[in-house]
Amino acid sequence: MHGKRPLLIALAVLLIGLLVGRWLGQSASTTDGSASSDESIQRQVVRNQRVEDSRLPAPKSERGPGAHFREDSEAIASGAIANQRAITFGSAEALAAFLKKIEGKGIAVLDRIDALNTLRLSFLNLEDLLAALDGDEDMGFIFPALTPGNGTVQDGAVGFGDHFLEWLGISDTSGYGSNIKVAVLDTGVVITDTFTGKVTQVDWVDRPTDLSSQNSHGTSVASIILGQLGLSPSAELYDYRIANDEGVSDTFLIAKAVMEAVSSGVDLINISLGSRGYSQVLENAVMAAYQAGILVIASTGNDGYDSVSYPASSNYVVGVGAVEGRGEVLDFSNTGNVSITGPGLALSAADTSGSSTYFSGTSAAAPTVTGGIAAVMSQFGISAESAWRILLATANESGAPGYDSLYGEGTLNVGRALDSQTPGINDVAIASNYFTTNSAGNSVVQVVVENRGTTTLTNVPVSVTTPAGAQDASVSSLIPGEVTVLTFPLGQSQGDVTVSSSVEISNGVVDENPQDNQRADTQSTSDSP
Repeated sequence: MHGKRPLLIALAVLLIGLLVGRWLGQSASTTDGSASSDESIQRQVVRNQRVEDSRLPAPKSERGPGAHFREDSEAIASGAIANQRAITFGSAEALAAFLKKIEGKGIAVLDRIDALNTLRLSFLNLEDLLAALDGDEDMGFIFPALTPGNGTVQDGAVGFGDHFLEWLGISDTSGYGSNIKVAVLDTGVVITDTFTGKVTQVDWVDRPTDLSSQNSHGTSVASIILGQLGLSPSAELYDYRIANDEGVSDTFLIAKAVMEAVSSGVDLINISLGSRGYSQVLENAVMAAYQAGILVIASTGNDGYDSVSYPASSNYVVGVGAVEGRGEVLDFSNTGNVSITGPGLALSAADTSGSSTYFSGTSAAAPTVTGGIAAVMSQFGISAESAWRILLATANESGAPGYDSLYGEGTLNVGRALDSQTPGINDVAIASNYFTTNSAGNSVVQVVVENRGTTTLTNVPVSVTTPAGAQDASVSSLIPGEVTVLTFPLGQSQGDVTVSSSVEISNGVVDENPQDNQRADTQSTSDSP
């Protein structure tokens, strides 16, 4: 234990530095003095409060749909399973007393989660069920939970194929995930040569006799985390088959598997399924996992909605959206309470025969985050929560400056997280060119500059070309992890607007990732703010 103390202290110093880098800043000097006073180049430093707030539970008033239905007709209209309820009791004694009261009442116990004092009940008459309750219980609905369907992909989107590890900044994954236990709650994993580590399997849904015909969703998810070509191939797999071959499960069964995984001592739980209804019993389960130091990672869904599916929407869960190979959020990726984004288009993954297939969706993005957390945990010897905070602090800034509902805290960069303790890395990037309007209603572009290295950079020159002309600026200082926004006027332009920007490190210092030093973005007339 004493041998880990210097490392933990170093990690704490690193994390504080990264967060401060996102919060603090100094003034930028402009070399183009022609800008008018009301449209001058302005600098601000992004403040990412969600790095601190993302783990806080949501107040009851902010919880999702389905929490307050009273009649079955209302619940069914919202997709709940008819004539079923999940009832949570204040104690095991209260649960036992209830079981005696319902004998001969037409109320059946379908399942139970003793760790939560919760029963799954079916009934013929709701009034009989209500009459057996004391009023102190928590009664909720049970909603179907599905593996996300295929969503619409925008034109020009780029898939990842065999290169998603390289895109995430890593190559040699030897030892990644060692001594880390990862639970996958899905359609089940068919174990082939792809999986070389220890495997524990629990089936709550029957598997087909011919395993090669089993739904490959769970196998593909697991292979991204800990297959031979996954992020953490040395991790130990806990495989819970909770969805059938149509990809259908429900919120109660997910909650039961979460609690089973907690009792098994796993470190991470991946749920690439989602529901459109809120479940109190599942909320209790993911809260219990969080309190036990276990991170739950879930896909946000592939519906193209402006709200994420449940349980990804829970503030006890890491909700993962999907990007394509250029770093753009995929059109199908649900937005809203997103924590982070990861690769989600045509990743090379395993199918049930052990062959390679292309796997897409937020279902693919979630396991990249799970595998990334496992890698950081194993390499640094730290907890899941500590690893998650490092991944948040080193996520590539994306989209609008700061936290936003499309990208969350940004886009996963596992290599940057693993290099975060290595001194002397020089890497500055143009993170995005974000089109918006200023307080006066004038069109501007926010050029987002990010120090992705581990060295403080000084006098960083930035060049931007807009319809208003070429303009230059110089950022006087960028400490590691700092994200700075330079705002440039667009002037009076007609039709589509293209902005190109570039940044470089001064004083002859070599940038270790020059490919992210420049970018060009176009805003079509239909996308104008």
